[in-house]
Amino acid sequence: MPTRPVAAPPAGGLGWANPGMDIVSVTRVRRLLAVYGEDFFQRMLTPGELADCRTSIRLDVLGLCGRIAAKEAAFKALRVRTAAFLPWLDIVVRRSEGGWPLVELHGAAATMAEASGVAGVHVSISHDVDYAVAIATPVPAAGPPGHPEPPASPASPASLVSPDPLGPSRAPDGTAAAPAADTETVHRTSRRDTMSEGLLFMKNWLLARHEDLDDIASDLDLIEHRLIDSLSFVEFVFLLEQHSGRAIQLETLEVDEIRTLDAIRANFFSVQVAQA
Repeated sequence: MPTRPVAAPPAGGLGWANPGMDIVSVTRVRRLLAVYGEDFFQRMLTPGELADCRTSIRLDVLGLCGRIAAKEAAFKALRVRTAAFLPWLDIVVRRSEGGWPLVELHGAAATMAEASGVAGVHVSISHDVDYAVAIATPVPAAGPPGHPEPPASPASPASLVSPDPLGPSRAPDGTAAAPAADTETVHRTSRRDTMSEGLLFMKNWLLARHEDLDDIASDLDLIEHRLIDSLSFVEFVFLLEQHSGRAIQLETLEVDEIRTLDAIRANFFSVQVAQA
């Protein structure tokens, strides 16, 4: 007997099981552990998660990588449409009695899940010598979400340029996006004349991580162009704290506070700039 096909909600919409995936370099995490020590990862993992990663002699780097990848994958599976940072300590990945990972959503992550119509998230983690990979599958809530978000707005012209973290931004046809005509002048002026020492350190830190760039415009969107990704974001904030002298809470930090070098100057180095 023929049956009528069930109409599925549009991909990316509420009630749709949107998977999330992430990959983490073991080399990157090993460097962070060597440079900053175990305390650095307290910003990303709860005491229980760190305990799950601890062996009799040290923290297991592969275990760290797996949990970091799982948190990022779970965050992607929530399909958060507003500008928000990954709530590292509110997405908890623990080891079950059977050995597989279990995801707990708390605080901001639970709110995001409710808004997206997600009741929970399942993750699977795989390790290799150089990378850890995680994939997350959300469990759709049985009923409508408590706080549905409005439909995503159409992409703006700026978002049509696909940022490539390993190379220059490219347009949809694959050609390199042309830089603004006055970019060179802005770069030279900001680097030499108006940058505080702390802000210049942060800028040079970004440049060292993106060797394809000669300079960074003061109004360039660092998030959209992926100069700061989820893993480097924590290190970026850690260094920003040290060089600005301002304590930063990841839970309350707004995206727009660090979106551009101009924003970073205004929010973290305005006193130094005024004194100069």
